[in-house]
Amino acid sequence: MQGLSTGGRLARTLGTIVGAVLALWVVLGFTTAARAERYGVVTLDLRPEAGDVPTHLCVVSEAHSARTRETLAELLAPDPDPPSADAINGRMTWLVRPALWGGDDDAAQAQRCAEDPVGDCRPRVELPEGLGRASDLFVACSSDSLAAAEASTDPRPLFILLEHLEGSPPAVDSVRLTGGVATIGVRADLDQVVVTARSLGGYYVPHPRSERAAEEAVGAEGEPARKLVSLVITPRCHVIEMTLPRTRLEPGDRGRLAVRVHGVDLDVKRCVGKLTGTGTLQVRVPQAPLSVGTIDIDLAATSAGKAAARFGARWEGRWPRAPFALQFNQVSFSWRRPECIYPEDTCPAVTLETGTACAATVTEEGCDYRCPGTVDDSALDLELPLAVTFEKERPNQRWTDTLAVNGQTLSSYVPADQIYLNANVNSWQTEIPGSRITDVALFGEDAEVHRYGVTHVPNLQLKVPGASCEPIRFLPRGDRDYDEALATVKSGSIEFGDPQRTARRTAFKVYFASGGGPAWSDTFGPTDVPPVYFSALGQLALQFRARKPGWSRVGWELRMGGTLGRWGSRLVERGTTDEDQPSDTTTTQTDEQLRAFGWARVMFEPGIVVAGTSRIEVGSGFGLGFSFPIRQDEDLTGDRINFIWTPSLDARYKVRRWAALMLQFRGVFGERAFTVPGSTFTGTMGEDPLEPEEAKARSLLVLFGTALSF
Repeated sequence: MQGLSTGGRLARTLGTIVGAVLALWVVLGFTTAARAERYGVVTLDLRPEAGDVPTHLCVVSEAHSARTRETLAELLAPDPDPPSADAINGRMTWLVRPALWGGDDDAAQAQRCAEDPVGDCRPRVELPEGLGRASDLFVACSSDSLAAAEASTDPRPLFILLEHLEGSPPAVDSVRLTGGVATIGVRADLDQVVVTARSLGGYYVPHPRSERAAEEAVGAEGEPARKLVSLVITPRCHVIEMTLPRTRLEPGDRGRLAVRVHGVDLDVKRCVGKLTGTGTLQVRVPQAPLSVGTIDIDLAATSAGKAAARFGARWEGRWPRAPFALQFNQVSFSWRRPECIYPEDTCPAVTLETGTACAATVTEEGCDYRCPGTVDDSALDLELPLAVTFEKERPNQRWTDTLAVNGQTLSSYVPADQIYLNANVNSWQTEIPGSRITDVALFGEDAEVHRYGVTHVPNLQLKVPGASCEPIRFLPRGDRDYDEALATVKSGSIEFGDPQRTARRTAFKVYFASGGGPAWSDTFGPTDVPPVYFSALGQLALQFRARKPGWSRVGWELRMGGTLGRWGSRLVERGTTDEDQPSDTTTTQTDEQLRAFGWARVMFEPGIVVAGTSRIEVGSGFGLGFSFPIRQDEDLTGDRINFIWTPSLDARYKVRRWAALMLQFRGVFGERAFTVPGSTFTGTMGEDPLEPEEAKARSLLVLFGTALSF
């Protein structure tokens, strides 16, 4: 029993020793495996598609380690304005906190080129659906010491998700970033697992799929295994150098600069680089959607005289190749109107040689043009110099010029011998009878007289060769005589003023008429028939017409003249003595002889002429004067010259401006009586016979003739 007990103790002792050895072997095996896993190294070759390499690298893993002391949620903040595509694809979008690069929010805001998500270049992380919450992911970050100077002002963080397809998530032990090459130490047996990596975002866009290790390298005994993964990373935004044609941008031009990329307005202060007085500028451009990008740059005009312009271009791909040359999509220039001879409130129409129509704005000195007026997708690229065609209406005229520089001031106009000016004669009262105005004569610089009708034409286009701001001589023409006057030239129009101001108030007229009519005498008997006698009228008149339209149709006249003609018949009784009879018984024989004689009248006659229509006038007068016979061998009426008064009424028909046919009725009263054969001087109405000195005669003349004006 004692021996058996001793053998059992020995067996137990040996079992204990064997178990300890086995346990030690197992522990050493696990320790060796863990040591091999801890020294795995993953190398990332980061190759930016455009722009610079990252300034910060954050490696995300689902495994916790001593190096991944933070969760991903601690570095991110919810995006208040996620892109609309994220909501559709079910992705979660997060903004990177500035604490990652040790700065404040200013650096991140400096990358926010627009409120629109398309132009928001701030670093953001997008977690695919099914990956998990940010609080369940661990992260280890490192910065590039070579990019420390720009890391705080222009941070470019990159978040990489590292995974093992055939093993547990890698525990990150170390991260190092140098010049676009990252080395990541992981606790894993890289010979037994497949290493993948992909971008979760940051300054760069996330990858839709993971990239496997491209190379494998087995380390020597005691050395960690190494794997290399090449990642082509695409920045969200890229700074592009652009050149503007024939334009220099000074630092002070930033305030008038506007940039629009892919239809989104960018913040010029944040996303446009320094302006150095050249035609080159740097713009942070978001990635082009659908691989087709557009950019438009506007320069506003300034009060200092800098012209407006618009530049634009399109490209295929995410970004254009730098330096990227832009073309004019819109040019602007000024046209200085010729002083006085072009309207101040209108601009000539302008078309470029490309067929582009320009929009005009009236200015104090001329017109400002933008070509085209509105820029849309159909806008053409414009390359200066360009031929410019101007066109005006009423009358239609064209002239051309050349635009060599944006903002240039052009001053061309039609040749001097083709200048037309407007004239508004709508206020002219041209149809006043007796004071009609039919046309106006202009005396141009070419020493020629140009006549234009003004009746029934409210507006005229007058050709005035060599017109300038100097006054223009003109002469109205019409029923009256006018003096030359000066018209002012202003805003492309001739301002004549009231043409009646140049009308002559006085005119001379000559009346010639002939005719005759009956004459009555107090020596007539009750049955006597008045004889008809011939007369010719001649008068010289001084006429006065007012200039005011209401009174200009009335002419006041002072006439001097008279009549000549055959007038008056007288029965002369001549007695004889019969010598055969005794002296105390004398027989008288009477010879009756009818004598006719010439007669003259001289009169001073105030009168009035009223124009009824443009052709017909009515006149009247009241003459005072005297009449007398044309002396023959015998004074038939006595020695005294007798006083007469003679009213008249006439109608006139104008056949020319200076000539009218006249029909006049004139009565003559107060002349001496005359006798006719067979008359009996018995007095009037049975009264006692009148003495020869008291007897009077009356005449009614009907005259037809002409009235001439000069």
